[in-house]
Amino acid sequence: MTDTATAAGLDPATLSDLLRVAGSPDFDRLTEQIRRTGGCTAPIRLTGGTKLLDPATKTVLHAYTTDAEPGGVLRVACGNRRASRCPACAWTYAGDTYHLIRAGLVGAPDKGTPDTIRDHPRVFATLTAPSFGPVHNRPGARPCRCGKRHQEDAPELGAPLDPE
Repeated sequence: MTDTATAAGLDPATLSDLLRVAGSPDFDRLTEQIRRTGGCTAPIRLTGGTKLLDPATKTVLHAYTTDAEPGGVLRVACGNRRASRCPACAWTYAGDTYHLIRAGLVGAPDKGTPDTIRDHPRVFATLTAPSFGPVHNRPGARPCRCGKRHQEDAPELGAPLDPE
């Protein structure tokens, strides 16, 4: 296996891990979770459970726990809008934004929007919430305001310099 891994440009330990995961009994559920995240590069790993109770009788109508999930976690997409953090989620967000704006501009005849709406001028205003101050960034030739020169994939990029 070492010669095959080296020839393919893979670390033997990585190939061993890949084969272990692919051969595990919960591999199908793991691939389903990955597919449902849309290829998210940093999925959120949820642990725990929920119960839906009938309010009158307190009978359990539905129960779920992550105990039976691969690794004991349920993976969900991070939803980050920055392509530098998660290209898959940023792409999904951009597509959702496009369709939301388009639907607002052309109206939705099946939802009862009259055709006369299309004849009126439109404005798409973006309102920005108050800022939380300076953030870690990559200003080019100068270092960031924190004094460091951050790499392109540094996890602190975009985070506040002073979280308080």
